[in-house]
Amino acid sequence: MRQLTEIEARLAQENPAAARRVVARILKRIQDLTEAIVRVMTDPDDPAEQFLAAMMRPRRRAHPRVAEPLRDLDAVEVKTDAGSVAAWRLGEGPAVLLAHGWEDDHSLWTRMILALAERGRAVVALDLPAHGFSDGEACLAPDAARALVATAAQLGPVDAVVAHSFGGPSSALAMTQGLAVERAVFIAAPVGMRRRWGRLAAEWGVSDEIVERARRLYEAREPAAAAFDVREAAKTMTARALFVHAIDDEQVPYAGAEEAAAAWPGAELLLVDGLGHRLIAQDPEIIARIADFVA
Repeated sequence: MRQLTEIEARLAQENPAAARRVVARILKRIQDLTEAIVRVMTDPDDPAEQFLAAMMRPRRRAHPRVAEPLRDLDAVEVKTDAGSVAAWRLGEGPAVLLAHGWEDDHSLWTRMILALAERGRAVVALDLPAHGFSDGEACLAPDAARALVATAAQLGPVDAVVAHSFGGPSSALAMTQGLAVERAVFIAAPVGMRRRWGRLAAEWGVSDEIVERARRLYEAREPAAAAFDVREAAKTMTARALFVHAIDDEQVPYAGAEEAAAAWPGAELLLVDGLGHRLIAQDPEIIARIADFVA
C-alpha cells in the first residue's frame, strides 16, 4: 500500500488534476480500514462484545413509578448523547440533584425529597439513561455522568448532589466534567466499576479471558471513564463530601468509602450496620443526616 501511494504521488506531481483523485482514493482506504476496525470491535458474535453489551443493559421496571412528591409535576425532557432523560424539579432556588443507582429510578428518593423539602431545599431528580421513564437501552458511568451534567444545566441551579450506588461514581465523574456543586453525598457507592466486572463475570460464568477482552474494548471506547477512580479524583475535589456506607453492604465493600473519604480533602465518613446496600438510602435517620448536610 505504501509503494502504491508513492507511485500515485509521483503521478499527481506530473498531473496536478490527478491530485484530487489521489486524495479521494487515500481517504476511501482510510474509511474502509476504519469501518473494518469498527466491525471487529463490535462483532455481535464475539463473547467479549456480548458480555460488554450485557453489562451496559440494565433491567428496567415494567411499570416505572413517579415519586409521590413529584406526581403533580410534569417531567422535563432533557436531551443527552444517550437520548432523552426524564427529570423533575420541585421548589425554587439552588437545588439538590439526586442520582439513583443501577436498575433503579428516581422513586428511590421519595423520602429524601420530602426531607429536603421540609428543610426548604429544592430538588432535581432524574431517571438515568435506560432507567425509569428515560430513553435508551444501555448505560454506563459516562452516559450517566453526561446525563447528570445536562440535567443540572437545564434545570439548575444545582449546588449539591446526593448519589446512591452506581450514581456515586457517575456523579463524581460528572463533577470532573462540569457538574459544579458545593456539597456531595455518596451512599453505598463504589469507587469505580472494576469490581463490577468480576462480580458479574462470576454470576454469569464468564471466563477471565473474555472479561479482559471486554474490558479492553471498553477502555478503547471510553478511556477516561474506564480509568476513573473516585479515590484518585477525590484528591483534587473542592466540594464538601459525605460518604455513607453500611459495613454489611452485600454488593459494595465499605473499604472503598473509607479510602475515598480519606483521599477527599475534608470529607466526612458515616459507617452504619444493618442497612445493607439499598435500605441505607431510605432509612429515616440516614436521610435526616444527609438532608442536614446538604441543607
